[in-house]
Amino acid sequence: MVDLMALNVPRFRQHLGRMLALALVLVLVLAACSASPPMMAMLFDMPPPSEQVSNEPPPRQPRRTVPKPQVLIISAEYVAMVEGLLKTGAPPNWPDIFKKLPKDDDDNIDWSAALASKAISPSGIINASDTDEGKTSEDDIELSTSGKPARMVIFSHKVHTQWLTCTNCHNAIFKREAGAATITMEAIDEGKYCGVCHDKVALAQPSGCKGCHKPIKKS
Repeated sequence: MVDLMALNVPRFRQHLGRMLALALVLVLVLAACSASPPMMAMLFDMPPPSEQVSNEPPPRQPRRTVPKPQVLIISAEYVAMVEGLLKTGAPPNWPDIFKKLPKDDDDNIDWSAALASKAISPSGIINASDTDEGKTSEDDIELSTSGKPARMVIFSHKVHTQWLTCTNCHNAIFKREAGAATITMEAIDEGKYCGVCHDKVALAQPSGCKGCHKPIKKS
């Protein structure tokens, strides 16, 4: 039997403590290796096996295809139009031409006077291949004005048919039947009736008012 009295108790306790500490370290190492994610990676800043850097080169990306340049197709008609513009030379000096046109009392161009004086002579057709210029009329129509009876509205067919034909206005804008439309300044300002052209490509408002509203002379 071991003589316990002969043992060095302090040294024995020291060896026993070291053995227990070593056993504890081994248990921790085994637990760290089997944990998910591995505890070794967490303790020693090591990447887990699934994230470790590979020495293999990254896979090649597919080569980007370069888009084909767009092809501009120019028609023969467009080329002919450009060549025709080049042959005509510099464009007209429109500001100087406008200064020479007759003006009304409000310094607007009086297109009717320009036609009468032959200062301008527009073509009756747009396309040279068109031969039918359409029917026209030269009669004047008196339109009643209930709001201001002192200023009668005189619609001159002749003034309008120097530029237009009957089919430009009838029957899409104006019906041929008398009293078929109630024409007001509000409707004209909204682009209806006379407002389809006036205030856009014809006399402006308000300086062009007296072109339509003729004051009735006192008897």
